[in-house]
Amino acid sequence: MITYNYSEEVSVKGKQLEVVIVDDEVQITELLRTFIECASTNSNIHTFNDSGEARKYILHHAVDVLITDYKMPKYDGLQLMENAPHEVKKILISGYVSEIAEEKLQKLNAVFFEKPVPMKAIGKIINEQERKIA
Repeated sequence: MITYNYSEEVSVKGKQLEVVIVDDEVQITELLRTFIECASTNSNIHTFNDSGEARKYILHHAVDVLITDYKMPKYDGLQLMENAPHEVKKILISGYVSEIAEEKLQKLNAVFFEKPVPMKAIGKIINEQERKIA
């Protein structure tokens, strides 16, 4: 069993890190949720398997981190990222590397990871964002 320990002292006072995870595959959203719950000290995690529902949530709620798959029915990950404010940390995950335009990711200030998802890198980003709101 591999154990990752990313958590440094992060204050649980005040705001929680609002994390949204979107993937049309339930197993992926659950895997990411479980991992972030273990790696995080102060996150509120929302998972969506329907990109339309995720889009509605993003438009009406404060979000700090958006982790989304690229290819999904209704809205793709880039379209979801376009609906999120610029200051949201955006992470795109996909197995379709060749279809994703590097310029588009840069414009959206997004990080890209190819599947399988590198959990250690995701944990590091979550911890960095938690420190920013602490």
